Amino acid sequence: MKFHQLFKAAFHEPKKLAAFRMLPLGKVVRYIFVFVLLTALLSFIKFALTADTVISGTDMPVEELKGIGPLLYPGAFVLQFLIATVYFYVKASIAALAGLGFLKVRKKRGEYRHLWRTSAISLTVPTLILLLDDLLPSGIPYASALSAAAALVYIWLALGYYPNAAPKKRMAHNPPSRS
Repeated sequence: MKFHQLFKAAFHEPKKLAAFRMLPLGKVVRYIFVFVLLTALLSFIKFALTADTVISGTDMPVEELKGIGPLLYPGAFVLQFLIATVYFYVKASIAALAGLGFLKVRKKRGEYRHLWRTSAISLTVPTLILLLDDLLPSGIPYASALSAAAALVYIWLALGYYPNAAPKKRMAHNPPSRS
């Protein structure tokens, strides 16, 4: 699947989210990197537009600021990309752990590796909520809580399409033989 197909399906197709558990890990990792790159670019553009006001508010001499000027923007972008990538991977891992609990509650069958792939793609909308919160001047009230709730809802809906757990076999109770 192409990036735009994964992106579109992440919004409103829980059945495909569940099917994404079977994608190769490389495809999911590529999706994450492209998605994080796009969000980092948007955040970096906001930083670049507001950096002048931040820099002018410092007490550093102008000579020192001119010395670090050429390194400021590339360094900021690389740092922002790395932090966003680590943050996204940690969020996907935590969401997959929550999904393990959901599997037990819903009596579905799956493994952590499947849940991680599903949760990594289902974090698209929650990440966009946080990005909008960052980009909008007034922000979004309770954006972190809203983002976490959206992630859990998307995972819950996707788990509805996971296979059912096999029923537990009951052991027949055989009384001890008398000899």
